[in-house]
Amino acid sequence: MSIKELLFSFQGRIGRKTYWAWNIVYYISILGFGVGINKLFSAFSYIILPVFLLILLIPDLAITTKRWHDRNKSIYWLALNIPLIIGRIATPMTNPDAQAASTPQMLIASVSLICGVWILVECGFLKGTAGQNHYGPEPE
Repeated sequence: MSIKELLFSFQGRIGRKTYWAWNIVYYISILGFGVGINKLFSAFSYIILPVFLLILLIPDLAITTKRWHDRNKSIYWLALNIPLIIGRIATPMTNPDAQAASTPQMLIASVSLICGVWILVECGFLKGTAGQNHYGPEPE
């Protein structure tokens, strides 16, 4: 599978190794970008970081879809990512001077945690379907 197919196609399957490799790159990129933007443009970091996260959204969803496919589950399981996306985009946009989280923020954080753990277990730790499934051949 080419890099273009891996990052932008919602077809096919990938194994846990590829999924973990992507997530390591993804989170290191976010951390590095966030630190760099905060140092260079601290006044605007709460606006710039969500834009960066939106750029990474399609590749992240494409890779997660392929992992769901490896578990023989449809693209509709991406619905578990909705609270994570809202949390990732909304959190950096909150007022940096705010002392305490509001009730909606706490609710989003709680639902995000539950969905994130579910995705982590299903996509990160559980083995995919052996052999051919509805979404293609078993990844190498």
